[in-house]
Amino acid sequence: MKITETADYLRVAQHTLETKIAPEMTSSDGQAAAAILGRVLAELRRREEVSAPPLAASVAVARQLAEKLRALAADNGIAVPPLSARAGEASDFSSLARQHAALTEEIEALSSALANGREKLRDEGAQNRLSALLLEVGQWDEAFPSAQRTIALPAAPEAPPLPGAPLTQDLLQAFLRSVHPDGDKVEVVEFKPIPGGFGKQTSRATYRDGSGTEHLVIVRKSDPTPMAHKGAFLVDYEFHLLRDVYKAGILPMAEPLWLAKDFPGVDADFYVMSALPGAVPSSFLGAASATIPEEIILDMAEKMAKLHQMELSHLTGYLNAYDNPAVLNETIEGCYRRLIAEWKDYYEQNNHLPSPFVVYLLDWLSQNVPTNHASPVLVHGDFNVHNVLVDNGRITGVLDWECSNIGAPEQDLAYIRPIISQHIDWDRFIDHYEASGGRKIDRGAMDFYMAFAAMRLCVIFNKGVKNLQDGVNDDIRYGIIDLDLTPEFMKQALACTLSK
Repeated sequence: MKITETADYLRVAQHTLETKIAPEMTSSDGQAAAAILGRVLAELRRREEVSAPPLAASVAVARQLAEKLRALAADNGIAVPPLSARAGEASDFSSLARQHAALTEEIEALSSALANGREKLRDEGAQNRLSALLLEVGQWDEAFPSAQRTIALPAAPEAPPLPGAPLTQDLLQAFLRSVHPDGDKVEVVEFKPIPGGFGKQTSRATYRDGSGTEHLVIVRKSDPTPMAHKGAFLVDYEFHLLRDVYKAGILPMAEPLWLAKDFPGVDADFYVMSALPGAVPSSFLGAASATIPEEIILDMAEKMAKLHQMELSHLTGYLNAYDNPAVLNETIEGCYRRLIAEWKDYYEQNNHLPSPFVVYLLDWLSQNVPTNHASPVLVHGDFNVHNVLVDNGRITGVLDWECSNIGAPEQDLAYIRPIISQHIDWDRFIDHYEASGGRKIDRGAMDFYMAFAAMRLCVIFNKGVKNLQDGVNDDIRYGIIDLDLTPEFMKQALACTLSK
């Protein structure tokens, strides 16, 4: 995949500092440090984007000055340091800076030798020539750093216009008043973003109804420029899927309450759902090393088994409106052949960054679909420890269904294997899943399903990184997607394809 340039990271880091970090600084020391850091980041951006040509010109002038100083010394018999090695042509700032440093040292030595040997100059003309050269040297040494401070930073890439603004407490209140039976009597008394997550923005809110009763809810909102425009990755698709799954009553999960589709003033769709008790036992990045009780891990196996027991007839409305109802009559094998073809078309037609790895992975998947004549099931897609709520040793909610698709139960299991196997023997986990009512698992096909899950994420993350490179999104989270998540899933997918 096309590598993100240093300038892009510096731009995003500077934006994050100015909009997220500096406003939270309360001490004078913190504010001063933030201001200095902002200045340093701006300087680094200049060096990456605009400063190389003027530095190259400064290096060229320095070479001419060194030659003039040597010529004056030679004409007057003054000993000077030997000529230093000359580096070849360079165009990047770092290489030019090294050349500039070497020439600065050389010019200082030449200038000092001549100034200290001024009495040896033959005549007044030579004295004047030295004074003029030393003035040139001083002017040269001052010119670049002085000019560098005033070089304008290049404008960030122009982002497409958005239909509105980020969701605020007032906008959420306006929406709730438009859908709640109590209308204008509804008052939002708290609205706080929940940090973490990469696919959507999540916030916690409290509203007061007409009787004065307070209700805690969760808000799930799309980014203005989402990474994926497909399936449950879209907010409205996820909402309708959740509504059907919630009605089935198979799992503890939040009730989806209201969908805000194209709500005036807000820059992206969102929905409101009920809040559940409990807490997430670990973040995604810390899941492997976290201490998670075995009872929670086994409860995950039980809950996943229940999900995979659900008849797809519960999702008929969702499938007809938002997915492909043909899946009701497909085998798992046929389903994945279709899905791979759909993801291939999606990748090729949606302006992603060039990625030879995605091309390889899509081709490998199409050549290695396992034979499986069973009927598909609903796959959560990310049924991991960071997406369950736990209270008193039991799972109280299954969260974040955006990665859902219709497919094989092995896909859900394969995806969580790298984390779950850090906490419990993997065969024991699958045995418990099967004993809890889950299907008999084809353990030999797990690598294919993990590669499929990783492929989807590689395509989705690719678009997220492209949004960062294009300046469409300045969210620092996309740096983690680029630096950590994408290479991790590429590594896992490649290992799966090489195991065949």
